[in-house]
Amino acid sequence: MKTIYLRSETKKGECRSPLTPQGAKVLMDADISVLVETSTTRTFSDQDYRDLGVEITTIPWQEMPTDTLILGLKELPVSDAPIFHDHIYFAHAFKGQDEATQILARFNNGGGRIFDIEFLTDADNRRVAAFGYWAGFVGAGLGLLGFGHYQQQQVAFPTITPFANKESFIATIQSQLGENINDLNVMVMGALGRCGTGATDLLKAVGINKLTLWDKQEYDTSPKPITAILSQDVFINTVYLKGDIPPMIDQSLLAGNNKLRIISDVSCDPNSANNPLPVYDAITNMTQPFVQAKYSEHYPVYVQAIDHLPTLLPKESSEEFADALLPHLLQLGSENTCSDVWQNAVDIFDRVRCDH
Repeated sequence: MKTIYLRSETKKGECRSPLTPQGAKVLMDADISVLVETSTTRTFSDQDYRDLGVEITTIPWQEMPTDTLILGLKELPVSDAPIFHDHIYFAHAFKGQDEATQILARFNNGGGRIFDIEFLTDADNRRVAAFGYWAGFVGAGLGLLGFGHYQQQQVAFPTITPFANKESFIATIQSQLGENINDLNVMVMGALGRCGTGATDLLKAVGINKLTLWDKQEYDTSPKPITAILSQDVFINTVYLKGDIPPMIDQSLLAGNNKLRIISDVSCDPNSANNPLPVYDAITNMTQPFVQAKYSEHYPVYVQAIDHLPTLLPKESSEEFADALLPHLLQLGSENTCSDVWQNAVDIFDRVRCDH
């Protein structure tokens, strides 16, 4: 019988969970052992799990038997210690990110494997579980909050914390923007994807009417950098980076800007050599959600690039994601690790680590 260990998240501000209390109960009913590491920040409390008979533990995952499957979401604390366990999480190490060599070395040295959630795909090469919709939803909303803030003042955007639900999030945005809602021009790049759909739904729910929705057809036929972006107040990038693409925005484009105020980079790949928005250098965070774009001294443009946006709506995003992942955890936990979804993830990990 497999044991799945739900670890606590160490990334600051992360409140989501890839396994709900109800999902843990389903696993246990299928004779899969579940341990949940205690957490005071997870959107579901320890007691929520206990109420359904799930064991809460204070023993860290590093001390678990090596055949325990470690389930999480975001990155592990920086370390050079070898990793002996198999981990299910978003490693952010398969697309040439700055930390890839160090992360993969830890697994190579310990013999553990990464089942990277980003690369769990079905027969149609579609991800089986993703936060994309909620990343787009929150990213669009945070972009609007940024516009409202920086139109009134140039001081830093304040620390942001999770919202109780999407209704309170929408109400906060509408209050911040006021009458600006009627005049705001907003562009979504990648509008037909999961992220883009979430972004568009938020914009419509808030009441934005002047929407420019671009996807692959418009992108492919537009010269780069994309001058149409300069006619917008807010630009939201939701394009999933798969390879080398020319910049959508660069120094030459921003040199002629006198309207664009906010870039919300939901895709968030500043550490990749293929970053299509090379006007900022690092991800932002809940404490400092926005940074000023490079080359925008004459007309300041502010960039949002938080890489765990859905944690601002932790309960709704966790429930949707966990429900999608659960059927595949049932396969993995029942010793059937050779399903296409999991085998593809292992194959990708093996290819990437061989390159390092």
